[in-house]
Amino acid sequence: MTPVLWRLLRPYRGRMAAAMGLQALAGLCSLLPWMLLAWLAEPLAQGQVQAPLLALLLLAVLTWLVSQALAAHQAHRVDADLCNDLRLRLLSHLQRLPLDWFGRQGQDAVARLLEQDVRALHQLIAHAPNDLSNLLVVPLAAMLWLAWLQPWLLLFCLLPLLLAGAGFLLLRSARYRDSVQRRNAALETLAADYGEFAHNLLLARQYPGAGVQRGVEASAAAFGEAFGAWVARVGHLAALVYVQLSTPWLLAWVLLGALLLDSLGVSLALGQVCAFLLLLRAMAAPVQVLGHGGDALLSSRAAAERLQQVFAQAPLAEGRATTPPADGAVRVSGLGHAYEGEEVLSDIDLQLPDGSLVALVGASGSGKSTLLHLLARYMDAGRGEIRIGGVALDEIPSAVRHRHIVLVGQQAAALEISLADNIALLRPDAAFDEIRQAARDACLDQRIMALPHGYDSVPGRDLELSGGELQRLALARALLSPAPLLLLDEPTSALDPQTARRVLRNLRQRGGGRTRVVVAHRLAEVSDADLILVMADGRIVERGEHKALLATDGAYARLWREQSRMEVAV
Repeated sequence: MTPVLWRLLRPYRGRMAAAMGLQALAGLCSLLPWMLLAWLAEPLAQGQVQAPLLALLLLAVLTWLVSQALAAHQAHRVDADLCNDLRLRLLSHLQRLPLDWFGRQGQDAVARLLEQDVRALHQLIAHAPNDLSNLLVVPLAAMLWLAWLQPWLLLFCLLPLLLAGAGFLLLRSARYRDSVQRRNAALETLAADYGEFAHNLLLARQYPGAGVQRGVEASAAAFGEAFGAWVARVGHLAALVYVQLSTPWLLAWVLLGALLLDSLGVSLALGQVCAFLLLLRAMAAPVQVLGHGGDALLSSRAAAERLQQVFAQAPLAEGRATTPPADGAVRVSGLGHAYEGEEVLSDIDLQLPDGSLVALVGASGSGKSTLLHLLARYMDAGRGEIRIGGVALDEIPSAVRHRHIVLVGQQAAALEISLADNIALLRPDAAFDEIRQAARDACLDQRIMALPHGYDSVPGRDLELSGGELQRLALARALLSPAPLLLLDEPTSALDPQTARRVLRNLRQRGGGRTRVVVAHRLAEVSDADLILVMADGRIVERGEHKALLATDGAYARLWREQSRMEVAV
């Protein structure tokens, strides 16, 4: 049990102890019928029926079944409650982690954490404690009873159980660990490649013999090879272990032991032999759980360790400033940031007046989106300082920051609520006229009013929004918000040039006096910005207004000429 899980289990420890106690009672009661049957074997063979013992036998069976059902119910309730608590804590923690952490994990890592890894704890929480209770109580009680009946036969009958237990330990020893690790690694790679395949179905269909599909085929072949090697390595030993625990073998072993003792002059009553025949299998069942549940238990422990590593990731420190930012002015001094050791931003200094419209332009990979994410404090910079409205960004409390700064990213999304509520997400108390005006400014009102249910339409149920419509919906949401600082990362990349120009014109004319920082690739759309910042290789290489930048005949002028030639060619 990892420290994180042990702390999470604090509210549930009493319930888990109760489940283990019920399972121990169930284990003891599961033995009692076999003990009584062994006791009744000779009287029953002679046609004698002892009513009190039969009544006790029925009571033991009833208690066994009820206790086992209650133990399983209790353990699964703890499992369900813990997993729900764990998911909520994960979500809260993930919301405070830096954005670059998610980039390092890959696109499916968070989904695996919240679903596969949390679900993998099922064996560790719902079954392992009860199995442990059963494993300790049932064999011990059965051994004591059988030792009282015939200790020599017990010693003989323990041999297959001890050999099976040793086999399970050997299968999970360092000798075979590399085969298991290669099998698990190949399976994880296969799952990741299948996820990549699912995310790129169009590409896979266009080029079926290359790229994504070839990667899946290669990882499937690698998994087949690793799995085959694992089976070849452990198959013979595993088969022998399970033969040792099989019912026919155990019954034959008991009879063999009885015959050996009889040949040595040790006589056994029919009841004693029946007791061994019935109870040895009960002793073997918990041992067999070690084999069936071993892999699941190891997977659960690995999942718990991954979850612990996530919780160990330091979140963004909560700001403690008591004075909110005065406005949307931005000041950046000596800003630098590295990603996995590679410098992506260097020596960024800028000052943006409140209410200004600022354009960030430059080639792909020049650092524009990274700068925007730092301004929104999706992550903290490696060095330098950012001040918003006169307050250090890292000192602004999260609740204040979310109201003060809104970032519209490249990947927009809609919730399954009405379009009106989607637009009003950042300002739920907005009047309907204000919602419509924000949609007009985002060039979306006409499209919505043409729908049968208008603003009451629900995305995913009443309509499917295109990429451009999702972008305009996100822009309308930002325009309606009260935030004095809007950060817009290519907000018109999925729009046609005419609509994009109308949206950006509205953004300038109806910006409401707030600061707007727009990342754009098409220079013509932001040529009227108050300030244009040109980025290259993580630095601001030019800054100024459109005409002044053209006059300097530098990087901006070259980009302008290239795009102009391309537009003429089209």
